[in-house]
Amino acid sequence: MPGSPTVATVQIPRDCELLASTVPYPAVSKGQGAKVSVARHRAALGQANGNLVATRTCQKQQRQRFGRDVVE
Repeated sequence: MPGSPTVATVQIPRDCELLASTVPYPAVSKGQGAKVSVARHRAALGQANGNLVATRTCQKQQRQRFGRDVVE
């Protein structure tokens, strides 16, 4: 329609989605000690939590960069 406002489109990069990767469960081997198993699971959990923090930080920066820093 003539005179109607236009909608601006912005291509937002996929950087944040790439940070939000799944961390696989650590392999458990027969005869593996419990301490080794717990250590591997703790390391995987630490990596997964790091991915979450990095994703949140990236999304916050994207909102600031694209002018939509809205708290939800």
